Amino acid sequence: MGVFGTPREQRNCGGPQRTEEDTAPGCGVKGSQGPEWLQRANNGDGVPATLASMTDPTYGASMPTPRPRGGPKRTFQAVAWGVILVLVLMVMLGGGDEGATGDGPVSSVDDATLEMESRFVIAQEAMAPGTGGQVLEQINRSPDPNRRIRLAAIAAAIGGPEAGREWLADLQGQISEMELLLSESQSAEIDGLDRLFAGSASEGVALDMEERLGWFGQVAVDAASDDRVDRLKPVVEQSVLMASMVMVAIIALGVVGLVGLVLLVLYIVRAVQRQLPRTMAPAHSWDGVYAETFAIWIILFQVLLAFSMIPGMSSSSDWRMTPTLVAFFLSLFALAWPVLRGVSWQDVKADIGWTQGAGLVREVGCGVIGYAMAIPIVAIGLLITLLLIFLSAPEEGAGAAAHPIVGEVAGGGWIVRLQVLVLASIAAPIVEETMFRGVLYRQVRTSAGRFPRWGSVVIAAAVTSLVFALIHPQGMLAVPVLSAMAVAFAIAREWRGSLVAPMVMHGMSNGIVMTTLMMMFG
Repeated sequence: MGVFGTPREQRNCGGPQRTEEDTAPGCGVKGSQGPEWLQRANNGDGVPATLASMTDPTYGASMPTPRPRGGPKRTFQAVAWGVILVLVLMVMLGGGDEGATGDGPVSSVDDATLEMESRFVIAQEAMAPGTGGQVLEQINRSPDPNRRIRLAAIAAAIGGPEAGREWLADLQGQISEMELLLSESQSAEIDGLDRLFAGSASEGVALDMEERLGWFGQVAVDAASDDRVDRLKPVVEQSVLMASMVMVAIIALGVVGLVGLVLLVLYIVRAVQRQLPRTMAPAHSWDGVYAETFAIWIILFQVLLAFSMIPGMSSSSDWRMTPTLVAFFLSLFALAWPVLRGVSWQDVKADIGWTQGAGLVREVGCGVIGYAMAIPIVAIGLLITLLLIFLSAPEEGAGAAAHPIVGEVAGGGWIVRLQVLVLASIAAPIVEETMFRGVLYRQVRTSAGRFPRWGSVVIAAAVTSLVFALIHPQGMLAVPVLSAMAVAFAIAREWRGSLVAPMVMHGMSNGIVMTTLMMMFG
């Protein structure tokens, strides 16, 4: 059977295709209280066992299984939820923006996101001469001197060395008006760039600018050279290719998204008409143990992640992402907790969706379809995120909600990028879907069983999606788009019962983004 087992047929009271119209004896529909053993199972220390039979026809057709040893008691669940809340807040507050302001250092994420924006400026100027400066002004709203110093190289690239000097002169005037104090490094960068654009810089100054400013330093050196057009040609061609590729990707996603929108509407209509099959495994009196399991996982994951970031954990800088990969998979040992508490491994797999559903091939296909259905949902979240960035942090641009892994993609070689791709498109989907749409969704779905089915689904999707978004390091501005993605994954979990489809959707989403970033950075 492997890791993904097939849920036992008797668990679903008529099989995975059972609908609300089914009224088989003991299935708990249309007023039935469910099997007698299920009514007696609640001992006041967990979710009422009759709850499932009263709210979801799939709950109640299996033989009773003993409660886990020692619980789960409501006290344990309350402590688990307290731990989850505290840790989510700690991760959220500790994963804030590490961008540079004032005289602070510039992070690789800041440089990477600013480089992407700058390439669009260069592409705009190449495709529509005379318009690049307007776009450049749009990304020059930040008071951060580090950001503005680097944009001087882009001004020189699209307007010539004199345009670069004018940019630096304006910057120095603004700094004087705002009475800002530049660091020694920032002053050296402004002086070096000015000497470059004036044609009085030595070879040593040019090398120093490339070392200090990276890609921006190289652009500045090329823009200040006598054969400026020829030396900037590779950068221009790559920027135009990147912009064209993004446009094609947006159009393709738009077409797929329209198809997905139609399928999503059909799904909603069927859900409203109660024509969707019941695929979730039945609720049990032991389900509270999954709150404990998620709390243990989030602790274990943070400890392993911190341990993986200790200097010297990897054999070389090229393999620096390997400890993080290992940490992701090791965190799955948290799934041993419900087994230690007395739940059989077969029941755990069925409960959290580690099953093949209607068959592995079919579930993978449903994941592809689910990805198309997710696009319109994610588009709404993306629009909200962009609106929040525009209203609260327009000066930061794309960097306001960028993931730290962007810096690894921008600055790493092909070995690092391969590890990033595996981490984003394989490790993260498997681990995160297991814990969020598997363990946590199962817990909240059962806890909300007092509500009608649609109510428990909405509550479970909302809670798990918010936790999922808050625990990611992009910050609060990225919460809408991350929550939208998580809602789409939760819908797939409810639709299929198995986690295969959500994993495929998650992997496709991350894989497409990472591949696009790698192509953009060359």
